[in-house]
Amino acid sequence: MKALPTFLLAALLAACGGGGSSTGEPPPPVDHAVPGRFVLRVASLGSSSGYVALEEKPRPYRDGLPSAPVDRRIRIGGQGAGHVYTPPEDWSLIDMALHPSGEISAVLATHRALRLVRLDAQARELTRAELTDPAAPLDPYYDQGGIKDDTAMLPLHTRDSVRLAALGEDLAVALRTGRHAVVAYRYAHTAQGGYTQRWRSLVEPGTTVMARYLTSGSHDTYGQLANHFQVLLAANAHGDLAVAVPAAPHNNAFAAHAAHFFAAPEGPVPPELPDYGAIVTRLDGQGRNLGAAFVDTGGPTQVFALRALETGWALAGRHKVAGREGGWNGFAAWLDGAGRLQRHAVLHVEEDDVLFDIAALPGGRHLVAGATGYRQNPAGASISDDGAPLLAVLDAQGRLAQRLALPAGPGQNPVRSLEGQGGRWLVGGMRGGPGTHTADADPARLRADGYVREVLAP
Repeated sequence: MKALPTFLLAALLAACGGGGSSTGEPPPPVDHAVPGRFVLRVASLGSSSGYVALEEKPRPYRDGLPSAPVDRRIRIGGQGAGHVYTPPEDWSLIDMALHPSGEISAVLATHRALRLVRLDAQARELTRAELTDPAAPLDPYYDQGGIKDDTAMLPLHTRDSVRLAALGEDLAVALRTGRHAVVAYRYAHTAQGGYTQRWRSLVEPGTTVMARYLTSGSHDTYGQLANHFQVLLAANAHGDLAVAVPAAPHNNAFAAHAAHFFAAPEGPVPPELPDYGAIVTRLDGQGRNLGAAFVDTGGPTQVFALRALETGWALAGRHKVAGREGGWNGFAAWLDGAGRLQRHAVLHVEEDDVLFDIAALPGGRHLVAGATGYRQNPAGASISDDGAPLLAVLDAQGRLAQRLALPAGPGQNPVRSLEGQGGRWLVGGMRGGPGTHTADADPARLRADGYVREVLAP
């Protein structure tokens, strides 16, 4: 009988209540502090104590500075001291994906270039490859008078525009190029050959994306001013992918999509174009486009999460509330397996709200993570110094059913990431983070303390 891999054996032991100590006692719940950084994303290693976290140090906002560096690192945590991967000098770590083997893929960026890196379970580099694309300068482009760089692999104004998802030991990548096109790729990986591109698929044509800036302030609290450049990526258990692209008048995404994919006489009649929301495009494991859905949120929107579900896909973020000046509500939307919008929900807990992650619970319920109790300038993007953590259960209709308590401190306390772990959930976020103006007079106040914490959802 073939032996089980160590990571799978640990997962089975944890599911059976074992895998803790030699006496059969389960390990203590995860509750790890990350001083000076917050946890942007967390993934489970399949045991009751192991995790991989993407940590970030809050960075100052500098008006008009193109593609400022991002200070992120990967932490592999558990019962021991853990392991940390920090990118080389002049490179920013942007995203990571955990593979079934326990290896990790990461993507690094300069202000123009991208690199893929494969790490082992001790955060040691195994292989690397430059992510280049000779076809990128040739992608269609719908010009509305903006700025672009045809030969760059990411936009001029942000490095945070590439996402990864594991497809077994293969890797899916979605990114926005310097031409502002959205492209997806699949890479195979071997220890001998490293990363090899299997296919490339154009998701959205290039188009003008206008840069947006704070007129004052020292920190972009929720990354909201780069949100319209970003893309989201998720893979389901069948190996299909979904790519979500935020859409608004200042990034022309709906109009460019219609001009490219619904062009007469070859294409179908375009639907009525919304102003705000997202475009969710599905791809199969071979890169074939299975269709796109327009998600209309009816007002200014920021989409922060895309999650694969058993029967489809879920989006989460926030949108501006009509009739409530300056107010933001959390929102979630559910699409079926064919990409059709099934329902959406608005979440208002206290003051302003935002959702950063969403995951399925039994019985059609969902667990959501975000922030509440903050305020945003009605006429701008400034976010208050204080905000409360939001970890909540939504019922099968998307209504708030229960709010779960989490420790918080003075300052911003958003919950950023969720990951299931054998009936429990790993939660990653920050305590005591800055608002837009917290560090204006004192740069030392630009700090946050992160955490990875284990909770039991009802």
